[in-house]
Amino acid sequence: MQVHTMPTAFAETDFSELVASIYDAAVTPALWSDVLNSCREFMGGASADIFAKNVTGRISQLYFTDGRLDEKRALSYFDGMALIDPSNSVQVLGDVEQAVITSQRIDLEDFAKTRFAKEWVAPLGLVDMVVAPIERRGSWSALFGVFRHERDGLGDEGVQRRVTILAPHVRRAINIGNIIGKAQQRADNFRELIDGLAAGVFLVDADGRLLHANANGSALLETSRAIASGQEGTLRLDRTSMRELMPRALRSEPSSVSIETASGERMIAHVLPLTGGARQFAGLGGDAVAALFVQPAEFSPESIPETLERAFDLTPAELRVALATLRHDGVADVAEQLGVAESTVKTHLSRIFAKTDTKRQADIVKLVAAFASPLRTMGAKRQDDHPNG
Repeated sequence: MQVHTMPTAFAETDFSELVASIYDAAVTPALWSDVLNSCREFMGGASADIFAKNVTGRISQLYFTDGRLDEKRALSYFDGMALIDPSNSVQVLGDVEQAVITSQRIDLEDFAKTRFAKEWVAPLGLVDMVVAPIERRGSWSALFGVFRHERDGLGDEGVQRRVTILAPHVRRAINIGNIIGKAQQRADNFRELIDGLAAGVFLVDADGRLLHANANGSALLETSRAIASGQEGTLRLDRTSMRELMPRALRSEPSSVSIETASGERMIAHVLPLTGGARQFAGLGGDAVAALFVQPAEFSPESIPETLERAFDLTPAELRVALATLRHDGVADVAEQLGVAESTVKTHLSRIFAKTDTKRQADIVKLVAAFASPLRTMGAKRQDDHPNG
């Protein structure tokens, strides 16, 4: 087993703090610039970076840098110069977590004659790079290392040892950061999803306390329409506390309850239990045990998408009649509402029945309801259309 000794210039406490800061950067990526600068001081060199490339240089990407090299020229490496870097295979194909001194693996005289050395290396005053792969996939590697400037001299065993000491920590930190980043992305996607729903959505814990509300849910809370956040943040539905509903919510089956606003408006609340897997996928942790979906106990024609019209090749007049049947029972009521003759309504209904393979107005209502969008509409206003027949 190979044992790495601590560099004499770094006290043990300083090294422990450096390692701790590497893992801090895994959680807070904005820290990487400062952390890499500290790594540079520990390893010895001009600039410390985390980047990736393949052996041809056709694929290359800079992840994090301490920013100590000229930015424009440094970025030009990933904008074409990597293609002509003679050291690609030496660096990419090294053993994971084992530092390689580039100058010891290439012919320096031949290297100095290359276009890459003349146009990229020399203008930056660089003479070497000591680098370790921290992830390897075939001919592609993610790399961590330090550039050596003319004033630093070529890399030596001391620098190689220090890069090798830090490489495993950087590798684990990057992996942790990827996991955290993916989990955060899932959580952001989930929140964006529920914010787009037409129903008010509330996430509650086992005591009925509110943990999160979507946009429509927040609107319901602000107006106190049958929903309120009571004592200790416990969600209340009309006069019913969520605590009274939690025994139902903790079961595996969804349940529903009817609630009423102060003005007498009926609303329906659906309680959906959340399993541990669902909580983890949504990035909710272990606190949320149920999701509550609250919406008016009525059907809103405004949420009907244009797909209904396209699906059955309905004319605009036929679509208006179909929507009018949601609010009015008889042909006479529909005709009066739309300002057309009853015979016109009957004609449209007969065509609608034929196109949709239905026989009754009740069937049309069910069909239209099936096409209702569950998504929130921005700035929608209710208004009645008046066809000309």
